[in-house]
Amino acid sequence: MLKLFLSLVSVLSVCLLLSSCSEGGIGPQGVIGPSGPEETINTASRMEWFSEVKFGLFVHWGPYSNLAGEWDGKRVGNDRNSEWIMNFLQIPRDEYRELARQFNPVEFSAGDWVGLAKEAGMKYLVFTAKHHDGFAMYDSKVSGYNILDWTPFESDPMVELSAACRENDIRFGFYYSQREDWDEPYAYGNTWDFAFDPEKNLDTFEKKYLKTKAEPQLRELLTEYGIVDLIWFDRGLYTQEQAEKLRELVSDLQPKCLVNGRIGNYHSELMGDFQELNDNGMPSSGIEEYWETPQTLNDTWGYSRFDHNWKSSTEVIKRLVEIVSKGGNYLLNVGPDGLGRIPEPSREILKETGRWMQVYGESIYGTEASPLEAADWGFCTRKGEFLYLHITNWPDNSLLEVTGLLNRVKNARQLAEPEKNLKVSVKEKYPLIDISNAAKDKHVTVIKLELDGQPRAVPPVVVQTAGKRLLLDYESAITEGKAVKRFNRKGGYHISGWQSGDDYVKWNLQVSGPGRYKVSIKYAALPAWAGQRFKVILGGNVLGAETQGTGDWYDYASFDLGSVNLGKGGTEVLEVRPEGPVRDLLMYFKEIILEPEAGE
Repeated sequence: MLKLFLSLVSVLSVCLLLSSCSEGGIGPQGVIGPSGPEETINTASRMEWFSEVKFGLFVHWGPYSNLAGEWDGKRVGNDRNSEWIMNFLQIPRDEYRELARQFNPVEFSAGDWVGLAKEAGMKYLVFTAKHHDGFAMYDSKVSGYNILDWTPFESDPMVELSAACRENDIRFGFYYSQREDWDEPYAYGNTWDFAFDPEKNLDTFEKKYLKTKAEPQLRELLTEYGIVDLIWFDRGLYTQEQAEKLRELVSDLQPKCLVNGRIGNYHSELMGDFQELNDNGMPSSGIEEYWETPQTLNDTWGYSRFDHNWKSSTEVIKRLVEIVSKGGNYLLNVGPDGLGRIPEPSREILKETGRWMQVYGESIYGTEASPLEAADWGFCTRKGEFLYLHITNWPDNSLLEVTGLLNRVKNARQLAEPEKNLKVSVKEKYPLIDISNAAKDKHVTVIKLELDGQPRAVPPVVVQTAGKRLLLDYESAITEGKAVKRFNRKGGYHISGWQSGDDYVKWNLQVSGPGRYKVSIKYAALPAWAGQRFKVILGGNVLGAETQGTGDWYDYASFDLGSVNLGKGGTEVLEVRPEGPVRDLLMYFKEIILEPEAGE
């Protein structure tokens, strides 16, 4: 009876939310009205909140939390994720199902979880609605293998979490494993109970899993819990067509709901609204698209009573400022235990992080990536005509050299003490900030600079060591037009997006002296992209070539383009441009190498 009551409460809550919408459209908070989605929603508008919030809480929680990293006397090591225990230890499906019946998280409190996220300064929350074990952590009508029907627990966590997030002005999203499901004979992953290979039987996979479980459950999640701001897919589907159908389902039901980059095949073009880095991934420099990195507070993601390798709050804060300085979002994971309690070390780390955010949040929320190259003293974020310098390595002389900044600094203040001005001078035409009188924060100190206009920075320069080769990749590149720096889960980092000759990539070079150089280029290209002309321009030399197919999406190959003569040393500019309009895509550019020829 209580379960029926909770289900009615869930429906009533959604109805109340929907009643606030204007007829036939989207209400002020983005809830879908009775006549369906808006016809067009601007991408930048949809992504605005994601760009603003920067910091979110990821929660991995399910029956595996009850096992806590151990089954039948066998442990899952800290180098292996405890939420994968069914897979790693090959627990038979029927036995895992019986273990799941014992899941009874009587100490779960949505208000406590969301309150902790808010206290930490987090602005969005992503909850595992269904992980790879196939167990639904909500009241699913599609499958009785769910937390209300299968366990003694008599509450729907999704109802409580979504409501608590709205009450606390925190964006709400859920994780859903769309391809991998170890409880299903026709899904991917369970090779110890089932002999079915979905990759060789895509039609059966679609008919007996995607259509019967994954898509109907997504429809439930998108229609029964009010506003959903984000869906976090994982592991990727086999084909672009499969991913497109899921994407259309999300768009039809909740047009403003964001989708992460793991919806499609990892070896194919990005299909989500933002790119997802590898687990615990950190780029060496900025990526020119919306991106997020999922990271966890210890080694594993689900709860393990054996994993005590906690990151310190200082490490968390340093990671946060580095990620935001490179233009990304930080989704930090906790793994509650089988009773629903977030481990005390996680709580203390998040609370201490929140105390730092209360003082320095201005330097994180709503900021953009640093316009400057990396500095020894730390990282930089930008908001309009202001720069925020995050000091992670305090200089011995207490002087911050803001190398590469061409603006005049109108004033400099410590963010924690805005009434106190810091002394600003100039060293070799760049600002020099005296922080000897600044109070040193125990985690990361932040200095706020007011500039005389929008930030202007010296572009990156690749300097050649005499007689050595020059390697030019995405890190030192300057993109123009529609060419952008991107990430992919197979090939790492590349540049793509060229559409015409107005879109190009360039590098500023400091060449040691005159000489002759052999030029080679490395890229990936599908056969359909082959035959398109592009050129490499350097020091009055023009090397033309046609794109050649290299195989699959991220099958990189190197090609010799010929040689160039540089009649003098000093500054040179190298450009890569299409010679005309681009059909689909030109290439996934990886690098160019200039190799001094023998005797040069």
